[in-house]
Amino acid sequence: MVRVVAFLAAGVAGLSAPALAHAYGWPVKPFNQQHAIRGAFDDPRLFGSFHFGVDISVPDGTAIYAVAPGTVFRYSDAIAVRQPDGHEFSYWHVQATVPEHSYVQTGDQIGFVRPGFGHVHFAEFDGTTYVNPLRPGALTPFADTTTPIVGPIEVQETDGSVQATVEAYDPPPITPPPPWQNAMWTPALIRWRLVQNGLAVVPWTVAVDSSTYHPKSAFNSVYAPGTHQNFPGRTGRFVFWLTHGIALQDGHYAIEVQASDTRGNTGTGSLAFDVENNQGLSKTKLASR
Repeated sequence: MVRVVAFLAAGVAGLSAPALAHAYGWPVKPFNQQHAIRGAFDDPRLFGSFHFGVDISVPDGTAIYAVAPGTVFRYSDAIAVRQPDGHEFSYWHVQATVPEHSYVQTGDQIGFVRPGFGHVHFAEFDGTTYVNPLRPGALTPFADTTTPIVGPIEVQETDGSVQATVEAYDPPPITPPPPWQNAMWTPALIRWRLVQNGLAVVPWTVAVDSSTYHPKSAFNSVYAPGTHQNFPGRTGRFVFWLTHGIALQDGHYAIEVQASDTRGNTGTGSLAFDVENNQGLSKTKLASR
């Protein structure tokens, strides 16, 4: 059994933000006011998939409006508004009130939230992949002053190499209404480094970047066992892989982790551990410190 003693620290640091995009308002009234979001971009979902938009909490029957002009495409549970260059906004769990292939302008009503959903899943497709609507310069107004939380960091030895995971989450800036008041978000960026004697053995390395959508095939590379999504009345648990395996020499190490949101608010954590290689064996032993 591997035993590691963690030394956790909290802090705030700024990371570089993604490039700016064309800003657009909210798909629900008031358009110029921030609304509660109960599910974030790239959150884990059932059956090993990633959330490809944001879930805006609104009552059933709430009117939904186009955030940009384009041609309407209707689906059984969604409406998409597509622009000539392939850029598309989609609104899920919505009953359409506009005809197929009609043209709508920004601010036109296109439907209403279907009974039983209590939210609109809002997604943006840039012509190639889904992108995070909460990135700077996109969905606006949007402010976030909460700091992501870096929880337990675990280091384990497997087949002679060291693996590491971290549990982390981002508190929403506006608490969603019940029963989703305990929902948390996936941090937008998680990175880590390995330090020995004050020197970086592994430089800052990005483990998670939620600026663009991850395909389902990447789920087990991003999320570690024990991960589950938010449920009504139950907070999700987000466990991320930092490294799937790295060989280390004997010595005392510290693994440092930063978790950031789209506005650069950053929480930190660290874990100190020892590596002892038994003579004649390649297997790594981790000792508590």
